[in-house]
Amino acid sequence: MTRRRADTFALILRQRHALADLLESLSDAEWEAPSLCAGWSVGDVAAHCIQSHVASPWRLAGEFLTAGFRLDARNERWVKTRRGRSKPTVLAEYRATADRMRIPASEAPYALVEAVVHGYDIARPLHKHLPVPPEALVLVTETCCNTGLFLHSKQRATGLDLHAADIPWSKGRGPRITGPLASIILAINSRPTALTDLSGPGLPILRSRLLPPGTV
Repeated sequence: MTRRRADTFALILRQRHALADLLESLSDAEWEAPSLCAGWSVGDVAAHCIQSHVASPWRLAGEFLTAGFRLDARNERWVKTRRGRSKPTVLAEYRATADRMRIPASEAPYALVEAVVHGYDIARPLHKHLPVPPEALVLVTETCCNTGLFLHSKQRATGLDLHAADIPWSKGRGPRITGPLASIILAINSRPTALTDLSGPGLPILRSRLLPPGTV
């Protein structure tokens, strides 16, 4: 394994455990609160994160086949099997699987995207702090901007100059969008609430790619 891939795996484990610590600090009311994932509670997102922990090429293939090759359906099926389980039960499974890494090294950046984005899906609506190192934010953003399959984040970022206001990072050409890199990540991953953190002439373009026509 190359040094870069080893570093990526280390970042994944760091984020998984950071989220585990946050999850353990939540009250029952916070566990049931809505996340940034439409229709999912905080507890639902935590259960979905376990799905990423135990993913393997063969398991993914089987899940997609069962779900008719629809990503959302595949994820919803998993969450439904765990909905209703107690917070301690989900937390125990999360902790027990957090160190698993059954994906090929080439797929590691996508696992980091999952860990970071879903971590924010939980932390942001609860106004909780989730530590994410700058190098993880940069790798996640680069992965999202270069990948169109399933994520569709590449299509949302195309033709825009994304410029981080909090760390030295920028990418793309076109009308500029400026803001915290975490908010850029969430916006190009279709989390409209992050748009309020961003500014610049490119913002109306990005907003139009996230929201239906006529939405303010």
